[in-house]
Amino acid sequence: MTLTLGLDVGGSTTRAVVADLDGQVIARATGGGGNPMAHGAAAVEEIGRTVRQVLAGLDPAHVAAGVLGLAGGMSRYAPDFALLWPRLGLARPPRLVSDVELAFVAGTDSAAGSVLLSGTGAAAARIVDRTATRTADGHGWLLGDLGSGVWIGREAIKHALRCLDRARTTKLAQAVLERLGHSTREVIEAVHASPVTVPASLAPLVLQAAAERDPDARRILDTAAAHLVTTLGVVRDRGEDSPIVLAGGLLAAGTPLVKAVSRPVAERWPAAPITHMGDGAEAAARLARHDLGKACP
Repeated sequence: MTLTLGLDVGGSTTRAVVADLDGQVIARATGGGGNPMAHGAAAVEEIGRTVRQVLAGLDPAHVAAGVLGLAGGMSRYAPDFALLWPRLGLARPPRLVSDVELAFVAGTDSAAGSVLLSGTGAAAARIVDRTATRTADGHGWLLGDLGSGVWIGREAIKHALRCLDRARTTKLAQAVLERLGHSTREVIEAVHASPVTVPASLAPLVLQAAAERDPDARRILDTAAAHLVTTLGVVRDRGEDSPIVLAGGLLAAGTPLVKAVSRPVAERWPAAPITHMGDGAEAAARLARHDLGKACP
């Protein structure tokens, strides 16, 4: 049996799928964050653990092609990955694609359009023939990722610190302080001693508070939405009618952030179909099928 391997690797979660050439999913596995930009060399091992899990009970020699979707690339750890794939029994390494390319394939049958992503990080891309020809943001939490989970979480932390400075409290500030500590010193030490994913882990608190009509949370999300729409406008001309795929956990259907983003996006591109990213690991496996000469998607 000829198999394909699909990997959707993010800052918080690694997802893997093995499928046959008819697109039937044979196995799934989920692991922790595997983005080397966020986790360093530990990301290589996390990806390896997830692949071992999804291949359990299968013959790795039957995997004829694989695709790995990842934000930021893995060039710094290329030697580690070069050693990893043979250890897993894979005859050829998975082909690397960007997270935005993978998100687009997971959200539409079209070969061209654009994608807007907000998860741990944030970026937009113009897609032609399922390949990103132009990108905006995706610069990482230190330099950009405006409107991302890290950005939203950091804004919530800054809000909590301002409240501590002024000896006042809000519902959002209280939620953040319960997670990080109840003094300025505790909050600062907790944040600076923690990985990048910790601010991103606070984003759901902001979404929940916004859903409950907390004005501070809604202000943060409105600003995040404005950043994201501006980022999309960098790669997409006004009035274009090609599909727009919304991707990442924060832009999943029904979230307060996607509601804040959808209206200005629809106003700026009224003729464009707006869809949501589906299963990224399955999309990666479909791209691997395409590499083998099979129809995609």
